[in-house]
Amino acid sequence: MSQLSVKSLNVSYDDLRALVDAEFDVEEGEFFCIVGPTNAGKSTLLKTIAGLAHPDSGTVNLKGRDVTRSQPKDRNVSLLFQNIALFPNLTGFQNIAFPLRTAGVAESEVTSRVKELGDMLKVGHVLDRLPKTFSGGEQQRVAIGRAIAKQADLLMLDEPLTNLDARIRTTLRIEFKEIHRLLGQTVIYVTHDQVEAMSMSDRIAVLHEGRLQQIGTPDEIYNRPANRFVAEFIGQPPMSFLNAEISQVNGTMGIEIGGVRIPMPGIGQIQGNATLPDKLALGVRPEAVRVTPTQSPETPHQAEIIWVEHLGSMSVLDLRFGHETLRAKVSPNNPISTEQTAWFGFEPRSDHLLNPETNMFFR
Repeated sequence: MSQLSVKSLNVSYDDLRALVDAEFDVEEGEFFCIVGPTNAGKSTLLKTIAGLAHPDSGTVNLKGRDVTRSQPKDRNVSLLFQNIALFPNLTGFQNIAFPLRTAGVAESEVTSRVKELGDMLKVGHVLDRLPKTFSGGEQQRVAIGRAIAKQADLLMLDEPLTNLDARIRTTLRIEFKEIHRLLGQTVIYVTHDQVEAMSMSDRIAVLHEGRLQQIGTPDEIYNRPANRFVAEFIGQPPMSFLNAEISQVNGTMGIEIGGVRIPMPGIGQIQGNATLPDKLALGVRPEAVRVTPTQSPETPHQAEIIWVEHLGSMSVLDLRFGHETLRAKVSPNNPISTEQTAWFGFEPRSDHLLNPETNMFFR
């Protein structure tokens, strides 16, 4: 039985459709990320699951129990918002203890549980202090402690790291996964940060304009995106898209892009399953592109480097050939370091052929 099952969920605010036929399951003990841009509907989805927003239609089931119309207090879920909102007049101890005391837990058990969480979250030294004396990371850890103090069927985290600096975010990502490993709790984690989603989750749901675009493992989402939005949203730098036409020379199938012909035998298999239009688009991940200063069998095509972005651990090149622009990710010691003529090559993937009319990949 799934820990959470959402079926055909629709939520509207006046003329705005915040969620459209949202449907997915989350398994017990799973770390499930919901990722998408601002205003995708991520927070609305969490609020609806928690009972803070009411759907126009559809159902929310927790552990086989229909809670669609249940009050938030009757759902046994815990929700941590982006805005930490610690009680400013309560100490760290009292903040973490609050949900336990509200539930009537014995004081001896409260003390034991808070101290246990203080040690786990590395905030034992601030338990007797007020939040105004905490660092950003300490505030977030205490807020997490409050969210997980009382065992819930489902822990939901709404962009909990957004307001923290990069170093603290990286540290807390690791600690979130460690907490999940120790507690084995079912977690729904909402973020607009693809790095968080890719590095932390068992599965990812990509949400855009209230509609779920794709659900899968990080590897599936990255390597076999369902549509152009997913391909461009997941990946840094994002996937490039090139206008392509099918060509056949001497019985060999291929594609022509910007005057460059590239063999692609896999097209034949796609044609057996679908009718391909004359005009296609090909998606290419930047790390799949090889670039050298001279021509070679692996880099047979010429291009102009029009932009070089040095990022320390890598460099990103913008290559122009014909009317097309292709991005490439290369190591920082690549001999190409400035705008110049270069040679490139890549192996086109048939599962990265896109129908430009529907923006869906052929499968």
